[in-house]
Amino acid sequence: MEPKLESGRLDSATLAKCTYRSVAFLTALYENSKYADICDEICSRFKVLDIGSFELTYAIPDHPNCLLQSDMDVRMMLMCLEMLNIRIVDILVKDRVNSNIEGAGQNHVESAGSNNVPIHTTPMSRTVETHSATGENEHLGNSTSHEDNAYLSQGWREYISHAGQKFEGGATEFRNKLRMYAIEMGFRFVYTRNDKFRVIAECFKKSEGCNWHIFGASCQANGYFYIRSLNNVHTCTSCTRGPKSKMMSSKIISSVIVDQIREKPTIKPADIVKDFKQQYGLDISYRIAWAGTKLAKSKVHGDESLSYHQLVWYRDALMSTNPGSHCVLESDPGTSRFQRLFVCYGACIEGFQWCRPLLFIDAIFLKSKYKGQLIGATGKDGNQGYFPFAFAIMDSESDENWSWFFDNLAKVLTPEGRTITFVSDRNKGLIEGISNIFPTSHHAFCLDGLKKNLFSIFPATYAKFFQERIVDLFMRCAYAPTEAAFEFNLKNLKDEGGAPIKTFLENLPKENWSYAYFKGNGYGEICNNVSESFTSWVSELWMLPICQMVDGLGIKLMDIIAERNREAGQWSSVLCPEMERTLNKTLIVGKDWNVTCSSASVFVVHAEGTITVDLSNHFCSCHDWQRKGFPCAHALVSGQKNSGSIYDYVSNFFKSSYFRSSYATLISPIPDMENAMHEGSDDRVILPPLSRKSPGPMAKKLQSVEKLPRAIKCGRCGAVGRHNKKTCTANI
Repeated sequence: MEPKLESGRLDSATLAKCTYRSVAFLTALYENSKYADICDEICSRFKVLDIGSFELTYAIPDHPNCLLQSDMDVRMMLMCLEMLNIRIVDILVKDRVNSNIEGAGQNHVESAGSNNVPIHTTPMSRTVETHSATGENEHLGNSTSHEDNAYLSQGWREYISHAGQKFEGGATEFRNKLRMYAIEMGFRFVYTRNDKFRVIAECFKKSEGCNWHIFGASCQANGYFYIRSLNNVHTCTSCTRGPKSKMMSSKIISSVIVDQIREKPTIKPADIVKDFKQQYGLDISYRIAWAGTKLAKSKVHGDESLSYHQLVWYRDALMSTNPGSHCVLESDPGTSRFQRLFVCYGACIEGFQWCRPLLFIDAIFLKSKYKGQLIGATGKDGNQGYFPFAFAIMDSESDENWSWFFDNLAKVLTPEGRTITFVSDRNKGLIEGISNIFPTSHHAFCLDGLKKNLFSIFPATYAKFFQERIVDLFMRCAYAPTEAAFEFNLKNLKDEGGAPIKTFLENLPKENWSYAYFKGNGYGEICNNVSESFTSWVSELWMLPICQMVDGLGIKLMDIIAERNREAGQWSSVLCPEMERTLNKTLIVGKDWNVTCSSASVFVVHAEGTITVDLSNHFCSCHDWQRKGFPCAHALVSGQKNSGSIYDYVSNFFKSSYFRSSYATLISPIPDMENAMHEGSDDRVILPPLSRKSPGPMAKKLQSVEKLPRAIKCGRCGAVGRHNKKTCTANI
């Protein structure tokens, strides 16, 4: 196709530098030049292009991507250039999306220059399914592609386009985009000068005669960085975009994933490696991905050591924006290093009064740079949802820190005047803290944790059915409704479990795990599943710097309170929806039972056996009503027989009115932490704690008071205990 641009006087023409990939040519434009003429000229120079297979953009100062699509665009471009007194314009030729260009994967085109040197271009950053079985194309199969499978790095080729291009981020932005451009175009460069004012780079293969170079400098007037000169044509022997590039760096990774880190702080370097392979077609090492992730987190969340000092401002901001809150920050008086932080919002203090007097205590080890431990005290609302009440962050797990946590917990709970029931795993510091600070409260050990302990005391050589049998007998003891039933099941447990079970039970007070002897009201919640929900709730935050983590917890808490406040306003039932469903299911169970009235409040229910119900004392001889705090089927059919409202026998804690009151007080947002360290804050400096390795896995749960040693079965006497065949002293 012959070019159709009309000739004229060159001194009145505007020169257009048309660039496709890394190849460029110059042509003259006149005031009567047409858009079709420009396209014909481009197709005549770049044989791989056809009309309609590409699109054009041009650059003028401050506007590097102006569309060129019609004769009107051409006239407007020439008018602007004349007004700006510019005689040369850069026109960028880009492949049109979803175009099917025959031969688009060619690796080079012939230059129109006089010396006819082969100019190597960079193939598109896309994947392709090749149908060729021949050698070279098979190895280059990923270097060209159809646009439908474009990589996200395709836009990097536009990062460097023309002289005069502006970079508002200064030399740092320029260097990053220059590297990304080189990665996408498939070449390497070296710096001949590199400082914050000037950057000069040339092709790595300059020794082979390649004249590609770029020169950029900062403008003192506005601080921006500009490309002063650019020769964007490579004449070296090879310039092919591949899956690996020596221009890749952790800073490039950081700039690409910074938004991803903001949305998902827990993303792992291995996931970054996988994403770059799938989305960018680039192979990066785990080391570079790890370093890039660390840099991105620093950009998003700031310096981790400085975050500890920001806690001083955060504490003051929380107390001023949320009156009635309890927030205590302590540091070592000698070293000024962080020790512990306790947070309980005023909205939680007010709302917990309308929840059951029940708190689940759990702790997790943090994954941030300086480790530490996060402790949560979580309640349960009337709709069976978790109610985050208070949390604390400690520099380490110790008896002193546990005591300090419960001491602050007592300061917000004592004014309520209620006896609190605590549920937790066994832990020495935790147990002592509760008994010392809350001497009148009741403490239940989580049955799930005890079941795990039971499995651990028997070796794998024991049959699984035996282990399950021991656990079943133990649970029968735990749920035995009376002391007599407990003692009966306990005897069976000891008989079948032998010495290991007897040793296990010696240090396990029955008042802490058996319903028959437990003096508190656990509302049927003897498993610590609420704390498990809290752990899952905060898991996406435990890798953040401490101040950002605390702020994140506050935001999540603010959101959940506001959301449940809105939901509760739409309820019309007497009970919370979850408990209303439970009530209806329970009513169906006893619909065919006969009920006999014994007195004004005492009834006899004839079910599978004879059950006595005392409505006035909330008592049922099946003990489910007392154990769960919610009417059993026997109580409900008795209430119906009494011709009263069955809702009168349901605790107020399960009613919608109490639920609304639990979430009536909202949490006020805390100002942006960018404004931290304002006047009026404490002048002391908080340093991070000395980093120490957490025991076991980072997210390891609280350990039991003791880890019982594995039981050994003697090969001589057959007894299970702590001796073997060699040390056996039994008389045979």
